[in-house]
Amino acid sequence: MGSIGVRYSRRPCSHFCRHSTLLFLHNCEFQNNIHHIDGFIFDLQCDRDIMTVLCMRCTRDTKILRPQRCVALNGKPCSACTEDIELEKAINELENQIEKIHTKRRALRTVMNENHDPLIAKFPPEISSQIFIHYAPPVGLFDKNDRSPPFYLGAVCQKWRQLAWRTPQLWTSLFVRFKPYPPQLLAELLERSATLPLAIALSPYSPIIDDEKYLEVINILNRHSSRWHVLHCTLPAHHLHRLCGSLEGNILDRLVLRPLQESTQNPHDRTDAQDVATFSMKCKPSPTELAFAKYRLANVDIGWNRLTTASMEDIGVDECFELMRRAPLLETLALLSIIPSSGTFSIPTSRIVLPRLHWLQIWNVTDEIVVAKILDSMCTPSLKRWVHQIRGDLSSASHMVSFIDQSSFSLKTFKMRGSRDLYSQFHRIFYHLSSLESLELRFWFLIESPIDELLQWLCASDDSSPFLPHLQTLEFDVRFTFPWESLRRIFSSSNRRSLTVKINQTFKQTIPNEVAEKLLELVDEGFDLSVLRDGKVDALEECRQKRHLSQITHQ
Repeated sequence: MGSIGVRYSRRPCSHFCRHSTLLFLHNCEFQNNIHHIDGFIFDLQCDRDIMTVLCMRCTRDTKILRPQRCVALNGKPCSACTEDIELEKAINELENQIEKIHTKRRALRTVMNENHDPLIAKFPPEISSQIFIHYAPPVGLFDKNDRSPPFYLGAVCQKWRQLAWRTPQLWTSLFVRFKPYPPQLLAELLERSATLPLAIALSPYSPIIDDEKYLEVINILNRHSSRWHVLHCTLPAHHLHRLCGSLEGNILDRLVLRPLQESTQNPHDRTDAQDVATFSMKCKPSPTELAFAKYRLANVDIGWNRLTTASMEDIGVDECFELMRRAPLLETLALLSIIPSSGTFSIPTSRIVLPRLHWLQIWNVTDEIVVAKILDSMCTPSLKRWVHQIRGDLSSASHMVSFIDQSSFSLKTFKMRGSRDLYSQFHRIFYHLSSLESLELRFWFLIESPIDELLQWLCASDDSSPFLPHLQTLEFDVRFTFPWESLRRIFSSSNRRSLTVKINQTFKQTIPNEVAEKLLELVDEGFDLSVLRDGKVDALEECRQKRHLSQITHQ
């Protein structure tokens, strides 16, 4: 089967080259496959109503090597120019003949496509459309490539193309890169989605784009704001206010706001434009999901009463607390790279209770005072999953314990990343997490295994004095020599035989043969043990295969 086709006209392009192809975007009838323009280089030059596609001849240097009007012999061309003119005529005749062959081939390939499509062309359109819809990714999952699923489907043949064009569900996710395409193209894609809710991502392909292009695209999108259901916005901060929408209603459910990072900007630096940028729509949205970075919370004008999921990055800790105050229905909360207070909002003097929060992530917060303020100002009685990554000192453990005790939650999953000092306080933290079922630990240091003591506690505990009695999964992400001999002792404990142990080696480390044999014995006995290298290679299975090959060789 061929690929996407166009109705084209052999009219002069913008530089009057007769070999160009004009692609009509507005109300264009796509006819056959693209094989009729084999050899073309797609150099899209935008105009208002057409897109010019230049052929290989047009993109080369077309400078004429002979004088335009040769009058060397009494006002007539010289013999060489006369011969060159005849050759040019012959070339034009051959090109016309080639074009006739391409025309015939296009018609033939249309018949081929019909003969080779045993399903879609024979199904009722309703069933075929559903197949296309199931093929497309979920709404809101954006493809950064310009070749989105509806274009892939429409590239197969004329009937597939017509069906894709008539299936509005395929056109509800748009990834807008602000490339130099005519605005009519975006308007047409929006029209193809009919009245369905839209998922839109705005992410410029380059940090250097004319302001006029931003204004042109955003104005088109604003006319459809009543259908925005998902909006991912990565724009220069001074353009954020342009996303104001209309007064026709608002169904926005997921909102992501991130400033476009300049090529010369440090990713951790803030700009004045980010501090003053505002997001305010004519019809105020009330999303259930919100994620934003670097912008000021006070400048984001939304309804907070429906918010259940939030991700805050590179904002002041006081703004995090204000978010908690405004959104009491929060269920998941990610606090990433939080910085000291901006001074805009007050720091709470008592813990803010988030009764529905069941998932918390504190990630890459380098200021220990900020970490302490977060842990000392929250109460999450329903917390089930906690991801904690800091470069903590000894005091971090005390704040974690206080947070655990004051919240009185029954935590099920705990993932911890931290420094040596934090891991030295294992016992202070884990003895307060008796409900824990899944534990994942990652270490930043390369020497002196910090888990010997943890494994000893797991081995030594029994039914009378249990340590993490409900633990079902134990996962390590290690960069040091692992104490492999401790694994057999763990599995030999009566209350740990059903434990799942996963070990991920982030560096190329080899397991000694004698150790590998003992670990394989555990696996063969039915214990749930896996060792991965860089999260991909099954190190134990690799050792098993090497052993098998060695046995075959010796035979």
